[in-house]
Amino acid sequence: MVEPMEVEEGARPEGGKREEEGARDVLYIPSLNSDLTVVLPWEDMKDAELVVDLFKAEEAPLTYWIDAARVYYNKGMKEQYLIMLKELTSDDVGEHYGNSGKLQRVQAFCALAEAKIEETMSAKTPEEKASCLVAAENYLTSAAAIDRTRGMTEHWIANGKLELAKEDYTRAKKCFENALLPEFGGEVNCSGHLGCAYCCFRQRKFTEALGHYGKILRALGSERCPNYVRLAMAACYLQLKRHDMAERCYERVAQLDDSSAEAKAGLGALKVLSKNKEDLKGGLALLKAAYELNPHLAFNLISICEQLFNRGEYNVVAKLAQEVIESDTHESSIKAEAYYYLGMVYYLADQSDQALMCFRSAKAEDKDYIFPNHGMAKVFIKNGNVQSATIALEAIADASQGDLEVLINLSVLYKAQGEVQKAVQYAQRALAIDKKNVLLEEYLANLLAGLDSKKALEHYSHVMDTKGKDSDSEQSSLLMINNTGVMHYRCGHHDKALVWFGKALKLAENTVYSFPIRYNIARSHEALGSLQKASHLYKQLLSDVPGYLECTLRLAAVCFSMGYDDKAIKYCVQGLSQYENSAECLAMLIWISLAKGKSKDAHRYIREMDKKCPNEHDFTQTALGGMYLQAAYKESRAGNKEGNQKQLNNALTMFKQAVTTSPRNMFAALGMGVCLALLGESLVAKKIFDKILDASKQDIKIVDMPEAWQNKASINLENGHYQDAWKTYHYCQRTFHLQKNVEISNLMAQALNAAGNKKEATALLLQTIHHEPTSLPSKYCLAVVLMGHAHEIIHRPETMENDERVHELDFAIGRLELAAFFIDYLFELKNNKEKHVELDINRASLKDLKKNLTLMRDKAERTRRNVETYMREKQKADQEYEEEVEIARLELKQQENEERLKREAEEREREAVAQRNAEKLAALQEKWATRPGKRKMEEDDAKQPGGGKEKEEEEPSPWSTDLLGDPEESDKEGGDDKEKEGEEGEKKEKKTYKPPSKRKKMTLESDSES
Repeated sequence: MVEPMEVEEGARPEGGKREEEGARDVLYIPSLNSDLTVVLPWEDMKDAELVVDLFKAEEAPLTYWIDAARVYYNKGMKEQYLIMLKELTSDDVGEHYGNSGKLQRVQAFCALAEAKIEETMSAKTPEEKASCLVAAENYLTSAAAIDRTRGMTEHWIANGKLELAKEDYTRAKKCFENALLPEFGGEVNCSGHLGCAYCCFRQRKFTEALGHYGKILRALGSERCPNYVRLAMAACYLQLKRHDMAERCYERVAQLDDSSAEAKAGLGALKVLSKNKEDLKGGLALLKAAYELNPHLAFNLISICEQLFNRGEYNVVAKLAQEVIESDTHESSIKAEAYYYLGMVYYLADQSDQALMCFRSAKAEDKDYIFPNHGMAKVFIKNGNVQSATIALEAIADASQGDLEVLINLSVLYKAQGEVQKAVQYAQRALAIDKKNVLLEEYLANLLAGLDSKKALEHYSHVMDTKGKDSDSEQSSLLMINNTGVMHYRCGHHDKALVWFGKALKLAENTVYSFPIRYNIARSHEALGSLQKASHLYKQLLSDVPGYLECTLRLAAVCFSMGYDDKAIKYCVQGLSQYENSAECLAMLIWISLAKGKSKDAHRYIREMDKKCPNEHDFTQTALGGMYLQAAYKESRAGNKEGNQKQLNNALTMFKQAVTTSPRNMFAALGMGVCLALLGESLVAKKIFDKILDASKQDIKIVDMPEAWQNKASINLENGHYQDAWKTYHYCQRTFHLQKNVEISNLMAQALNAAGNKKEATALLLQTIHHEPTSLPSKYCLAVVLMGHAHEIIHRPETMENDERVHELDFAIGRLELAAFFIDYLFELKNNKEKHVELDINRASLKDLKKNLTLMRDKAERTRRNVETYMREKQKADQEYEEEVEIARLELKQQENEERLKREAEEREREAVAQRNAEKLAALQEKWATRPGKRKMEEDDAKQPGGGKEKEEEEPSPWSTDLLGDPEESDKEGGDDKEKEGEEGEKKEKKTYKPPSKRKKMTLESDSES
């Protein structure tokens, strides 16, 4: 940051330097209640507390307090300066002076804030810096509380410095611009211009910064302008590449102040960078003079050394570095840089020992300086000490995470040492820094090619897309296309690999690169199963390139896969004739012999390899172990347990010797695990398989072995961990065999069957047989699974009333019939002596299986018959019950009809009786109305009121309830009816009521509901 400048400087009266110094050496204090003035010499001012007591006693205006604080600041007495400021900002002083000291108290708070901001420059930790900034903010808040209008320049300047400390240059610039407003002095305010210029410089607005510096220069005048203004202008001109204007600024500063080391250093640097030899000499003299004036400017010499070193002027660099080393500078970092550049000059001059001494001296001067590590690494690499170079570069990588060159160099060094994984890590870190570096990404893809084919393929594809048609050369494009095909091949995309190899072959036509590409095409056809095509391509390649050993061995492998064992052995022998004592050819012969079960031939080739290839002891021991393991298998099939145990122990011994000879021999380790598993040590064997799989993930040179996965899954299956076994088998099948390995499919079906998933196991085996119809183990496994499924269905605890039971039993019988078909087929093949059947099961086991199948089928059919018999009997009983219910319903209905008819007859009879009674009543009424002497009787009744009533009461009234009139007559007429009713009542009384039966009751209820 630019140096602070006093605002009052321009307002002081003109005078010489002595007058200013004299004015600052004394302090004038007006006496209280008198016109006298106390003159306090500098000797009596050194104790700030004494001065404060004097000010308080005389009640001096606060302007004198500010002057005293300024004197302490100019004299460099920071403690006394802070004492004065803190007394100014105390509450007692504020209460005593009130508004009269408002201006000075704001200035004091702002000065305290600036002091805290200066402390941030020397803060060692972020916490210390943050606490200083918080204290500065608190002081500025107190200043704002006194002057809420912020009408003072000091307030804006202090706020600007606070924002500068926070590195917020935009807000800082706004604060400094507020200090340039007319009410704060306007354009004459140099402090505001200095702040704005510094913010513009940090924002790389160099032209605008020059404008502010120019205004300061015009405001103060040429002679009164401080040196740092012109030096700052020179820095802006240098950034704008205007070296002529920068030189003029340096010259003007040197003209005004001959003791300015910065000006001479700047002039010297400009002259040294010029191509004129005379200027070079003068520049060196100026740089030396600047260094003598100010030893702390030695960084200028170092910066010039760097630029001259890049230009290749090593002699000048050596002179400058020697000047710095021989000087009396106390800056260890400056000397460390000088030693570094001197060491680089020695390194380029092939003086490695002297260069290494300089680099070590640089580290001794400054342990945190990392560039000497670069130099030491270069010296170590030049001397062949790769390990020491790696250590030196790792120190740089730890200190600076973003050094691209160091990361790339470390990657290359680790690759040279064979530690490819570390090389990949550093290459990935370098690519994260420089993501558009195509060459670096191609280098990373080449590293990943042996570790992770998928990631390597992604990087190769990205490089191909980035380069496009603008590749550097056809050769680089050819290599990229071929490598992309190789990655597709390793990922199992053999069709895509063929396409990329075809593109590469077109570019490599009639060149030596065409031969390995043709070999890759043949390998792709072999992987796709086109063995005839692959054999034809291998033969063509051998005719064009006789003695191509890899091609010869692959041709032997193809012939062996096609069943031409003699031709395979012939090609191996041909390879031995061309390359005598070839370990690869002997290994192929051993493998063919072991695969065909020819232990004697395998043993002969092993002994030959042991004699002719003394460096292949681990392989011969591994092969012997495989031979003993094969012998143990034969003993096991023959039923000889003792012989099996003996051969397994022999195989285990050979495998242990091979692992001891070569700890990285994973094939021997795999054999150890197999032997231990067969000997009953399944847990130990599983640990060995896990270590093999872990080693294949961590080391590129160890192949990821599918056999290890398969054996681990078999141990899980044996221990009852069926789910883990199936997952491991599935991973092995998907990753290594592309779902085409029949043996692993059978093992997966066994795991599913053991876990109870019979349907999934059956579906998997049917699919396997569909892809490989000649697989006898798959048919045997399917028969066993079908029988197990049928056994579950037959013995399922279900009731006989289940209607689906018959369908399930039919399904089980169908499963058993299909199993019988496969068992009969296998049994027939076993009985056929002409055909050689490779099935790991003897005739007795097949007979037992067939016997169990027959018994199971008989039980299924018997169970089905029992279920059918039960269903028929149940159906018959249900029919009889329904008939009985129907009969009871009809009887009840008939009884209800009879009762209904009887009720209807009785109702009609009652209606007839009522009709007759009504007729009789009508006749009686008519007869009564027409009887003789009725009128005479009425007249008599009128004459005799009492007598008529009595008579009327004696005679029966025609409206009487006796409808028959005369009781006797009615008795006679209704006698017959009463007799009939009496007879019917007696009959009803004699009839007894019987409650209906349960079945009749149910029938009646159903009829009533209908």
